[in-house]
Amino acid sequence: MSSLPLQQAISTTLNLMKVGDTGVVEDVQEQGDVKDESLFNITRRLKELGFVKGESVKILHKGYFGGEPLAVRIGQSTFALRNFEAALIGVIPGVTHSGKVGT
Repeated sequence: MSSLPLQQAISTTLNLMKVGDTGVVEDVQEQGDVKDESLFNITRRLKELGFVKGESVKILHKGYFGGEPLAVRIGQSTFALRNFEAALIGVIPGVTHSGKVGT
């Protein structure tokens, strides 16, 4: 049996989820060079929009060509994200805000 907590074993990123999938935000990660100011601004903006640890998230729609943009509900707000932005958001899929498994 693995010594990793269940949450770490099943985490994914928002861009890999399908329409209708729900989950809870685990983190917003900074990929690449930390000194890259544009990436820092994007991760900061995502956090300001509400993509913070423990917040409920649901994929509402994906665009027809290339899956962009993604319509995402975070808490009570809806946002459109590009795939590379969604790839920065770590999610525990199938878990509700209360921590219970479900959709």
